[in-house]
Amino acid sequence: MINNKEAIMSRKVVFFILVTVIVASFSSITFAGDPGKLWYGEPTPEWAKGVDKLRVFNLGALEYDPAIVEFCLMFEKITGIKVDLYPAPSATLLEEATRSLALGESTYDVLDFPPIWCMPDWVDAGWLVPLNDVIPQKMIEQWPPAMVPSTMKDGKIYFVRHQTEPRVLFYRKDLVEGVGAKKPTTWSELVELAKKLTLDKNGDGNIDQWGYGYSASPTGETIHETYGSFLYVAGGKFWKEDGTPAFNSPEGLEALRFMVDLVNKYKVSPPGVITYREGPLTDLLGSGAVAMAEGDASLMARVLGSKPYGEKMAVAAPPHRDGLVPGKDFKYFNKGIAYCVNKNSKHIEAAKRLAVWAGGYEANWLEGAVELNIPANTSVFESSFVRSRIPFFDEISKVVEASQVETHANMSLFEDILAKGVISAIRQEKTPEEALDWMVSEMKRRKVF
Repeated sequence: MINNKEAIMSRKVVFFILVTVIVASFSSITFAGDPGKLWYGEPTPEWAKGVDKLRVFNLGALEYDPAIVEFCLMFEKITGIKVDLYPAPSATLLEEATRSLALGESTYDVLDFPPIWCMPDWVDAGWLVPLNDVIPQKMIEQWPPAMVPSTMKDGKIYFVRHQTEPRVLFYRKDLVEGVGAKKPTTWSELVELAKKLTLDKNGDGNIDQWGYGYSASPTGETIHETYGSFLYVAGGKFWKEDGTPAFNSPEGLEALRFMVDLVNKYKVSPPGVITYREGPLTDLLGSGAVAMAEGDASLMARVLGSKPYGEKMAVAAPPHRDGLVPGKDFKYFNKGIAYCVNKNSKHIEAAKRLAVWAGGYEANWLEGAVELNIPANTSVFESSFVRSRIPFFDEISKVVEASQVETHANMSLFEDILAKGVISAIRQEKTPEEALDWMVSEMKRRKVF
């Protein structure tokens, strides 16, 4: 999502012609006789007959989602079905969507949500329909393989992503080069570099520039994503196949210990990390208070546009535990936003086509070209235009292709317990071992698993 209205309007003017050309090209293509293929032309299939409009629960204000607006316009021009986008208020969107689904309402045909928020809870509640029968196999093969399981339950796919939000390292390239170093790729390199970049510039005994920062606020999904990233690049995972915890493993302990040591042993990260959410943390980067930080790639525009140091920023893959090989020994943490279909929709078959089309080349191309979001369909990575539009695309695309995310029931409760445990370790109220043991015990007691 982008946050500059003038930029949005200018991009819409530029891309109106592009979208028109794309629509004209695709509208002549027909996939006949195969229900697993998407439809782009005549004759009108059964699923489109009598359907005038579909309503989509959009994840936030439309002014920040010009790619979605264009994508839905494209769907309308190709199929004749108007798409009504409801801009859900960001403060209450999860509660509002959950309430509507729980009441069995047909208000929204399609909903736009990160699977990590609501999978498998919405499926277990019987609110969604599977999409396998209308997803082309070739499309599935274009998605990062390790990201697909998080959209599934019992072999059925319920969510289709149209963008991803991988974790990346933001760093001040000028400062790194100024100490004769290169971007860090391992934890030991990160610590060594962060020590050089942690400075008391005026000699008053207070740190003016921290070498490295991360976000560990107890609010929402912040710690889930931050600890999850450290856990993954340590070679660990959150859950076993049977749904019981796997993060209390040696890898999980290494991840939590490293987070604690960055603050308390190496003293390269500020104690205030336990109050930072990602947005404010990236602002510290732009202001010069932090030299390096890990965050969500969706914040890249905010980071690069920050003052006064945004133009000096660079992006790389998050550093990993020493001795591991990306993609082989571990996956990077990623998430993303996806379409799913309401079981109570009055136009289920048409809604399924809209949801699935969001995972294809066209919708993902728009995400990259219009909003500079990271596509969830890796075939778009071959587009020279998209590659030229998204800064540091080569670095980010490698992260996406070697990324994963896990989902689990009772996610909000899991995140609350995880946050309390991680913060207790950073504050040194508990050892990392004690914190992990407490988290598992508390999750079991409160029936997270």
